[in-house]
Amino acid sequence: MSRLLRFSTVGLLALAGCAVEAETRSDGTAATVAESPFPVVVASQIIQLGGARDQEHVLPLSLEISRGEWVEFVTLDRRVHTVSFVADSLSGDALQYMLATGQADGPPMLERGTRFFVDFRQAPAGRYVFASRSHGEPVYGSVTVRGESAD
Repeated sequence: MSRLLRFSTVGLLALAGCAVEAETRSDGTAATVAESPFPVVVASQIIQLGGARDQEHVLPLSLEISRGEWVEFVTLDRRVHTVSFVADSLSGDALQYMLATGQADGPPMLERGTRFFVDFRQAPAGRYVFASRSHGEPVYGSVTVRGESAD
């Protein structure tokens, strides 16, 4: 039984390791890039959602990306999470983009490992503040889109 448990654990860790790889940015810093299960998403920056008791956790709280990238929100627990972009904190162009692309409010994320992808390929440069809600008070984070393209 113990051997089976160790084998299962090693197998799961190996599978989990296949989906995320480190990438070095042009400034020398490391970025986590995930291989997406969706063919249109080649790679995405990850924001993790979790919580304990009445505390919501978002890691990282702020993320800086280049125009042309995707952001993936992923749940780490079995709690229901929602992600929505805060309309009155967005520029007019950013709000129009989020509404036109149907990404201003994500769907309820009901299970551990649920993912919500946000497409910033054509997004205007600027700061996109979002709220993550589960149990208790929401936590606010941001995605800052730089003007230059990732390509």
